[in-house]
Amino acid sequence: MADNKSKNLNETEVEDAQVIFDGGNNLLCLINDIMDLSKVEAGKLSIHIEEVNISTLCRNLRQVFNPIAKSRELEFDIKVDEKLPATVSSDGHRIEQILRNLLSNALKFTETGSVTLFIGYSAADNVFSHSCLDPNTALSFSVVDTGIGIPQNKIQAIFEAFQQQDGSTSRKYGGTGLGLTIARELTRLLGGEIQLESTPNQGSTFTLFLPNAFDVNGVEAKSDGGSIVSDIKFSAEEQDTSPAEPIEQAIPAMPPREPYLEFIPDDRNNLHEGKLSLLIIDDDPTFAKILRDHAREAGYQCLVAGDGRMGIYLAQEYQPSGIILDIMLPDIDGHKVLEQLKFSLKTRHIPVEIISAHSEDKNTALVKGAIGLQTKPVSQEALLTVLDEIKEFSSTELRRLLVIEDDTGNQTSIIRLLDGSDIDIKCVDKGADGVDEILSGQYDCIILDLGLPDISGFEVLNRVEVGELERVPPVIIYTGKEITDEEQNELNKFSSTIVIKGVGSGERLLDDISLFLHDIEKRFGSEDRKTIQMLHDEDAMFQGRKVLIVDDDMRNTYALSKKLIEVGFEVDMAHNGKEAVDQLSVEKNFELVLMDTMMPEMDGYEAIKQIREMEHYKLVPIISLTAKTMPEDRAKSLQAGASEYLTKPIDFEKLLSILRIWLFKH
Repeated sequence: MADNKSKNLNETEVEDAQVIFDGGNNLLCLINDIMDLSKVEAGKLSIHIEEVNISTLCRNLRQVFNPIAKSRELEFDIKVDEKLPATVSSDGHRIEQILRNLLSNALKFTETGSVTLFIGYSAADNVFSHSCLDPNTALSFSVVDTGIGIPQNKIQAIFEAFQQQDGSTSRKYGGTGLGLTIARELTRLLGGEIQLESTPNQGSTFTLFLPNAFDVNGVEAKSDGGSIVSDIKFSAEEQDTSPAEPIEQAIPAMPPREPYLEFIPDDRNNLHEGKLSLLIIDDDPTFAKILRDHAREAGYQCLVAGDGRMGIYLAQEYQPSGIILDIMLPDIDGHKVLEQLKFSLKTRHIPVEIISAHSEDKNTALVKGAIGLQTKPVSQEALLTVLDEIKEFSSTELRRLLVIEDDTGNQTSIIRLLDGSDIDIKCVDKGADGVDEILSGQYDCIILDLGLPDISGFEVLNRVEVGELERVPPVIIYTGKEITDEEQNELNKFSSTIVIKGVGSGERLLDDISLFLHDIEKRFGSEDRKTIQMLHDEDAMFQGRKVLIVDDDMRNTYALSKKLIEVGFEVDMAHNGKEAVDQLSVEKNFELVLMDTMMPEMDGYEAIKQIREMEHYKLVPIISLTAKTMPEDRAKSLQAGASEYLTKPIDFEKLLSILRIWLFKH
């Protein structure tokens, strides 16, 4: 309602809607904080010890706090000591939770200046009250702000539950007063401590100190003598096999933030900014490992997906420098994966090389935007060539375009079309000169007219074909001549695409150039970018698609249906699993089902199983939606027949991203 897209609310009503929305969010934060605190107090909070990647931790924090700092016009930075190891042994989820609390407070109480997170080792002269912290080896996470500061007489109080520096009803800064209490208790669970230095009106420094390796014996008990540790889990390589006293079963640890399961071990949790990365999409684990190992030797960080959908997710999430794609995939045909990658503005700039066990039409692959095609088995030399080619695409700053066109008016119009795009354009008016330029090997894309004064465009293509050029760049036929079927068949042997001059051809030509030159949209002016975005409207695929929302909570169905209708869906609703099964058994025209799992009469798991038994709905996408966040719930949903699994509250943009993949028709 607060978005007011239909413009039927006045300014006061929009403000009221925003107040309701903010109030609901604040209440949710309060409930989550109280539940975390109560779990700690009851000794039911799990600690999951693993190797925590510092780079991944920093990336997650930047993603959350960069937009907040920008909106408040504050400087935000994270600085990491180069001497620090890549990973440390602790609970990454809890460390991130503590740092989020500290950073959130720092940004909230800082009106001008900066907030900086320093990660390194503690100073050797630090004094700790915690026995398991060694000043020479302890890790230090310091959140430094230039905010309002804290008086000395308030420092102890702010760490107590529901306490704030300013506790009056007229206080300027909101909050529950639980954040620092939870941070303190989680720190104690991890065997560390928090220290605070602050000067009113100058700023504060909250420092989280942790042991560089977790020691369960060093966890401090609560002041009343009761243990606050009920369940500590180690990853397989760190597990202690010595006998242990039985303990009461605790609430399982929260699943990791990363929603995409590994097909084979890759580098997704250890990615470094500025270093080349490669996404491998191949369902053969043996061949995928070979590709991964060769790519690592060539200097790439690797991501690996065993099916098409996971490949598209990883491409959107991590934006790799290049992609190696198999055609024969278990879920989506590789050609369709390529189409989706090249249709989406998020991924179309990424160079894709196809490696397939089946002999493919190379021209078809090039037309769809691939930079090349290799047939399995691939020699080591060919594979290294592919990796070098991707590296070249990633590192080339200047793109070169050759225009072979004898009409000076058309030459001028093409140059104007790309004006301000930072592309080096050369024009020649004769076919023979064009052949020489192409064979020089310095161009990334060719625009060719068929009607030339000396030799035809067909002859240009023939001469280039028999030349010794190792890689022929993509060729766009841009012509006002009507092409016969025979000429079309001839052109299909050579050219990447054909643009017929006429109404709309400028926009189409611009789109084709951006496809074949890769990563040049950012070089275009704002108007050209808008033109390409109009041709790649990803929400257009939602228009008129019929979706069934199944949820017993009318607030959920109402809110979600409104958002889906806004992007073009036709929405129907069912209030439980039985009602959904009955409705789907009668109506055969639904293209998507959004299914809650916890409902009366018939839960979502049983409903999904019964829907999958219907012939018409065996393959229709079913997205499982649940408020539960246990790792086993995802597996339970997929075993029942769900296509995907999302937790509530629903991230609407993430939902749309999933729907684009499942409903893609291009």
